[in-house]
Amino acid sequence: MILQVDDWRFDIDLKATMAYSAEEVSDHCTCDYCLNFYATIDRAYPDIRPFLARFAVDIEGPDELMTFDHTRYLGAYAVSGHILQFGSAPIRVNGISILPENAEDAMVNTGCLSPFFILTVGMLTLPWVLEVAPEDVVSPANTPSFLRKMWDKIMKYRPMDDLLS
Repeated sequence: MILQVDDWRFDIDLKATMAYSAEEVSDHCTCDYCLNFYATIDRAYPDIRPFLARFAVDIEGPDELMTFDHTRYLGAYAVSGHILQFGSAPIRVNGISILPENAEDAMVNTGCLSPFFILTVGMLTLPWVLEVAPEDVVSPANTPSFLRKMWDKIMKYRPMDDLLS
């Protein structure tokens, strides 16, 4: 499907993106930072979910959700397809920049099958609503179990021979 947004133009495989995004939702992180994101994103930025849905992406299935502190987030979402025409500026939705990037230019770990591109959403400022104090939250990103899970996910789609060539 061809989608025009501002002066950007995309060719999207909706079925492949929807399947991939659903897999990401079923496997999304349950750390407190991510749980806070899922609990607050729709109230803070109600236009982001419908915007991503135009690309067949579920907001709760990011490839990466980065936190810079307990209130600032950046999300990256894979879309199966191509950027046909690059725009003159990032897309703006509800005051938030969304930057489409070619997969080879993005610094995102994804298992989305090629061809694909990334929608980087942020900087999002969200309130902290969980009962746990944000200063008591430890990011799972550096734990051995998380690193192993991410490695296994990458290897599912990219055999070692591809990585070494």
